[in-house]
Amino acid sequence: MKMSVLMLDKDQSFAMQANVISPGYQSIVLRGYITERRPDGTYVAPLLPQLFFGADGSQLTTWRQYISGTGAQTILSRSAGSPMVPREELFWKKISDFKREPAKVEVAPLEIPLQLTKAILAFIGGTVLIILSRRR
Repeated sequence: MKMSVLMLDKDQSFAMQANVISPGYQSIVLRGYITERRPDGTYVAPLLPQLFFGADGSQLTTWRQYISGTGAQTILSRSAGSPMVPREELFWKKISDFKREPAKVEVAPLEIPLQLTKAILAFIGGTVLIILSRRR
């Protein structure tokens, strides 16, 4: 059986729901990484149980937890970066650099609408005709 790898952004929310048949201890182990974008690149760290809340709402210290209720319920959750784990406690690895490319500056060509062009040319032509007719 192929397991999926979970990729969570540091500030991303997550919830796993299950239909619990009987109360007792359960080990729910997530395989994946938490990601963080920093000014110098993107970093990942393996998921730890401390990054999640358990079925009872408390922060996990191990993947094994006691689930007291039965029925459909949230058994693992994370809400917008909470619970917070100090950066030093995670095993961060840099996976990419940010390459700063010079900004491209494009100047849009000056486009004068056709009607405005006709009006300007008519005005100039009329002015020239008036000036020439007064000289005679």
